[in-house]
Amino acid sequence: MKRLAACLGLLSLVMFSGNLDAAEAAAEVGSQAAESISMTPIWMVLAGIVSVLAMIIGLKLNAFLALIISALFVSLLVGFQSGADAGSRMEAVVSAFGGSAGGVGIVIAMAAIIGKCMLDSGSADRIVRTAVGVTGEKKASLGLMVSGFILAVPVFFDTVFYLLVPLARSLHKRTQSNYLRYLMAIATGGAITHTLVPPTPGPLLVSAILGVDIGMMMAVGAAVAIPSAILGLVFSIIVDKKMPVPMRPLGANEDKHEPLAEEQLPSLWASMLPVILPVALIGAGTLATTLADKEDRAAITAADIESFELLSEKFTDASAMSPAGRLVGSSKLTDEQRETLKTPPTSPEQEALFVEAMNDALLDPDFYDADAFDDVDIPEVSSKLMAANQLRMKPVDRRRMNRALLDAAYPELLAAHRWDSSMRKTANSLGLWSNPNFALLLAALSAILTFKIVRQLSWRDVGVDVEESLMSGGVIILITAAGGAFGAMLSATEIADTIQQFFEGREAAGLAILLLAWSISAVLKVAQGSSTVAMIIGAGMMAAILGGQQPPFHLVYVATAVGSGSLMGSWMNDSGFWVFTKMGGLTESESLRSWTPLLATLSIGGLITTIILSQVIPMAS
Repeated sequence: MKRLAACLGLLSLVMFSGNLDAAEAAAEVGSQAAESISMTPIWMVLAGIVSVLAMIIGLKLNAFLALIISALFVSLLVGFQSGADAGSRMEAVVSAFGGSAGGVGIVIAMAAIIGKCMLDSGSADRIVRTAVGVTGEKKASLGLMVSGFILAVPVFFDTVFYLLVPLARSLHKRTQSNYLRYLMAIATGGAITHTLVPPTPGPLLVSAILGVDIGMMMAVGAAVAIPSAILGLVFSIIVDKKMPVPMRPLGANEDKHEPLAEEQLPSLWASMLPVILPVALIGAGTLATTLADKEDRAAITAADIESFELLSEKFTDASAMSPAGRLVGSSKLTDEQRETLKTPPTSPEQEALFVEAMNDALLDPDFYDADAFDDVDIPEVSSKLMAANQLRMKPVDRRRMNRALLDAAYPELLAAHRWDSSMRKTANSLGLWSNPNFALLLAALSAILTFKIVRQLSWRDVGVDVEESLMSGGVIILITAAGGAFGAMLSATEIADTIQQFFEGREAAGLAILLLAWSISAVLKVAQGSSTVAMIIGAGMMAAILGGQQPPFHLVYVATAVGSGSLMGSWMNDSGFWVFTKMGGLTESESLRSWTPLLATLSIGGLITTIILSQVIPMAS
């Protein structure tokens, strides 16, 4: 294994340098990497992969049991390595399972109700008939792909997939063919924008970490996504021809209602309401939040500082274990910026540099220290944000958290910032309505009402149908949550740190920067399953590798390379794999032969498009 690590170091550095001298250096670096990098996390991840594949594919064990057993197995390995007791490792699995179920449970349940009611009421059939009338049956998969592409910009991929699957099923009933193509078309459109186009969290955080303007990220992300999506659609057509998959019932009584005649179908607007309503609500909330975040009201301005001279004295005389010491000692600052903070500004230009340095330091995730803020009354907003997921926290929220801490520490030197602008109040007022759980609940109610009216059923009969949909949805929730727990246990092996250690010290230039960004993100995706986590860690590593240096093209291409890499190698530790499998009625083997290579195709297509655009339109500053 040490020789393998050395070889990997050799190959990677030869690729990044392109000369024999670098090859010799690479051999030395690779050898050093073999000695310094612990192989234990890699062995634990491999053990987890083998166990889940052996139980599901080899033993044909139920996916839920296989994932939970494998999650516990990996968790126990982590506990054995760290010395933790076995009981606590079981609790870790339970906690991760609960977190995953809490994140998707209501959404999946509501989506199951929407899907069944749309199918049984004829709503899905009405939408499909209208769409086919416009595009023709031969281009129906293109319509589904475009729908997924657009809807996944403001809405999470899993929600988009839940909403569009009923249309794919209804379309198959009409055409009696191409079911897998329809599913893969939805997945193609939804997956590619989910990882490349803000304001979905992954690309949004990647753009923030790399310092790319969100507008630029949206434009270039879409430019990379479009040709990749076309490639994915072509691949979907090929797979569907080579591996046709039957449409299996998702519930015991899915087809108990007779198809309706054209004149009995609900209107197009009533049919589309369960799809349009959540998209509109979630999209409105996302737009308002994005505009409010752009204001960045927590950023310090020159007018907020009561006395530059006194504040500079604080930074000069501060101990390391004081609020001022934490700020001036932040890893986010350069030595030049630290000197700027210790020198009272004498001109507006110097004041601007002073303020800029403070704002940079406020983005430090390690700014807070319990000992340093021991005498400070911690603001409620900071306490809440400190309890949140720090890895996925938006920069604007981190700055708000740290700004509130600094305001509380030095109220005589800093004017308290006003967070609640009119746009922020608007975003907050939409908080309930744009919450995916609430939006899907309203959509489910509209689907139920349409179903009742069209079919002229009693509430008792409607309740029976809803119960059946929840039974099928419950299975999906269990398997998706178990997949999340398994992925969390793989992350607990600290495989991400091992991968990061391997890539540390690598130098890249030109196109090698894009290859490295893609590779890091892809390896992280395969290892732990979450595209968002792979993007966040990958972007952070690339920011460290670049060290503030400008490549020969715009940094947005590094961001799209990271996003493209996060699609590579989606398998059983990815919740998206289980959403596609169970909501589509596929077997695990069928998904491994369709979903997994589809996302790999999108990933490689995104990388190739990124490379081409970086050469044709470099936009280098």
